[in-house]
Amino acid sequence: MRGVWLRLLSAPLTLLRWCRMLLNILQIVLLLCRASLAAVLLAAGAAKFADTRSFATTLIGLGIPARRELLVRGLAFIFPLVEVILGIAIVTGLWPTIINSLVLMLMCGFSLVIVVALRRKLQVACRCFGMLSDSQFSARGLARSLFLTLLAVLVFWGGRLYSLQLTGSPAAILLLVAGFLLFALAAAQA
Repeated sequence: MRGVWLRLLSAPLTLLRWCRMLLNILQIVLLLCRASLAAVLLAAGAAKFADTRSFATTLIGLGIPARRELLVRGLAFIFPLVEVILGIAIVTGLWPTIINSLVLMLMCGFSLVIVVALRRKLQVACRCFGMLSDSQFSARGLARSLFLTLLAVLVFWGGRLYSLQLTGSPAAILLLVAGFLLFALAAAQA
């Protein structure tokens, strides 16, 4: 009789262990999604900074009037800057709701631009990754963009459910950010 009671009492503890394990797995998946988005944003932003002229040409091909040179040059500078800032911010875990929302909006916007380019059948080189990419807007590029948007949705959703802020020392966080910036520099040099 004693064994039955022991099993009945230990069942909730086993369930609790499984729930904790699943929560840990979910946090690891979300952390990997954040790191992936950070890497993509930093690589794309740094590569665009290294080749702002070709990105400006893409913007003109998408419909921004070439006669608005100041606007084109400004956007060719602002988009990579936003990508780099968001890439760093998503790694640090600062203001997760705001940063995750901005990353999600940016990814949705990129997907929308690709959809519009495909619908209009524009023959424009997609310089989404600066000199690292020289292909036309394509269904494959749309699939990649939608996948990144899905990652951003997961990070946004997960950030609202689970706090994923880095709780390590400031030196460890700075070291992590420095590593991602070195990655961005390598992408710009490629």
